[in-house]
Amino acid sequence: MLKESPFFEFLNRRKNPSFSQFLKTTEQDEGYIDWNGSVLPHNYGDTEFEYRSVRGSCACFDVSPMRKIRVQGKDAGSFLDYLLTRPVSQIASMRGVYVIFCNEDGTLKDDAILYKFNDEDYLILPSDIDHSPYFYEIAGQRNLDQVSFSECTASLAGLAIQGPQSARVTRSLGFDDVEYLEPYQFREYEFAGTRCIVARMGFTADLGYELWLPPEFSRNLASALQKTRKSLNLEVPGYGLGALEACRIEGGFVVAGWDFATELDNTPDFERNPFEVGLGWAVDLDAGEFIGKAALKALRQASTYVIRRITVDTDVPLEGHELLTEVDGVETSIGSVNCASWSFGLERMIGNASIRKAHMSATEATVVVEGEPLTVQLTKGAYVNFERRNQVPAPLD
Repeated sequence: MLKESPFFEFLNRRKNPSFSQFLKTTEQDEGYIDWNGSVLPHNYGDTEFEYRSVRGSCACFDVSPMRKIRVQGKDAGSFLDYLLTRPVSQIASMRGVYVIFCNEDGTLKDDAILYKFNDEDYLILPSDIDHSPYFYEIAGQRNLDQVSFSECTASLAGLAIQGPQSARVTRSLGFDDVEYLEPYQFREYEFAGTRCIVARMGFTADLGYELWLPPEFSRNLASALQKTRKSLNLEVPGYGLGALEACRIEGGFVVAGWDFATELDNTPDFERNPFEVGLGWAVDLDAGEFIGKAALKALRQASTYVIRRITVDTDVPLEGHELLTEVDGVETSIGSVNCASWSFGLERMIGNASIRKAHMSATEATVVVEGEPLTVQLTKGAYVNFERRNQVPAPLD
């Protein structure tokens, strides 16, 4: 049975907020998905309200189910430099970084956020996969015997606070000077008698923070947030998968399993290398040896696909649909839609698509939904770019 995440009932705005009632009245995939063994609802009451709260004020997302693996020991940095497609051992302590790791053939194995506490202590947050056995295998092959891997997902509850008012809200919770954190920087605070990690991170392409603390203190954080709601006269609602998808696609972000295959989501012919999903910037081919480097050197100029953003005026399901165009008088499939979501802000259906490189110059295609042909605009880059996301100090008004 799927588990309840620590902040579910606190964030649920339904008339009966109980987790058991939610499961009784909602079907999997229709109202929620399985996120690493926990329930991730599509919304806590109203997707549009949640989206507009993120973009217009502030809202919260329960990130507790994110997979977490602690990497510790004198060989931790050397191991990670070999595993990942760019070196991380030399980054400053108390900073995070977005990372990817590949198979030997250059295809993506997973992506993750990496927290560096010090040279011998890291926390990696990949997708749903527990990579610990694989990590031990790689460490053994490299004779790195002074590194350990601990799957610790259940040891930390997390709450993402996202949106233009997020610095104000996070500071009001008692985390002084949080507005001075740089993007991807994190700090440890004393909170309710425990340690709380506050990171300037998020997956909404907006200003935001992620708070991590032992799950037994999640009620303390919820109580503090409830007081902050009243003192600031802000709703700060929870938001679910629907609003998250719209925001992350607006930001041009990709997701393992949705934009490329993984061992858990092994869709045939959906394997992609970093250059095919817009992650070439996370590959350092001038770095030392790492898994997949030789293949990636060749794939840099020899990839099969490119990623494009799609825009359709009509709110229709697009995921998995082929993108068609006329080539030499013949209707030809040039790719397909990876994922899509209705953007309430842009008032358009938006998404990520894999396009065959031979057609990378295409700016338009057709998708057929329930027998109806629709015009799709193909573009590059993110749909939104908020200055506040990277502003230091972060705005408090």
